[in-house]
Amino acid sequence: MTPVGTKVAECPVEVTIAGMLFSSKEYQCGQEILTIAAMTAVQDAFVIPDGAAGALAELERRKFTAEEGDHLTLLNAYNAFVRYGQSASWCRKHALNFRALARAVSIRTQLKKYMTRFGLPLESCEGDAVRLRRCLVSGYWRNGAKWSADGTYRSVRGDTVLHVHPNSVMFTRKPRTGWVVYHEMEETKKTQIRVLTEIEPDWLLEYGHKYTDKRSV
Repeated sequence: MTPVGTKVAECPVEVTIAGMLFSSKEYQCGQEILTIAAMTAVQDAFVIPDGAAGALAELERRKFTAEEGDHLTLLNAYNAFVRYGQSASWCRKHALNFRALARAVSIRTQLKKYMTRFGLPLESCEGDAVRLRRCLVSGYWRNGAKWSADGTYRSVRGDTVLHVHPNSVMFTRKPRTGWVVYHEMEETKKTQIRVLTEIEPDWLLEYGHKYTDKRSV
């Protein structure tokens, strides 16, 4: 195992997330990736009930929604939560799960200690969504997927049919590039993907994915 591989193995997160934390040095986005790592470790940051209440909650979520997808939306929600004093009443007003966000704050604090220990700088990309998304691909490149005309996706590995989870901000939206990476896959009656971000397909190639037909990219 390489020295970096040994360090990655020591991080208390999935290999994909640990890889991003180490890549954040190259892309100068350690602050943002640290937050995203914490937010993807908790479930259901937004509270979207069924019915009329759900429609109102969706309007609240849109205040945080990033056009690039779920990871940056989670980043926006976390930053707002901290900015407004980590308030439970503020969370209720904005359709956010206070317990999940409070847990993310705790996880972020723990992961920050690992970054400091490994000498990884806590720089900010200052809103540069391209740098941030490229860093996401450095960890998620195996989780790439291509949009299909029927609204589903096809995985880059195995050509599996994937359905976007209804909680995703990408559920009713086609990515402008036609490509995304996702945080996790969930098997129910169909294979669903959660936490998606729009990417450029060339970024997948940079991280070693080999296509049998590059014309499809």
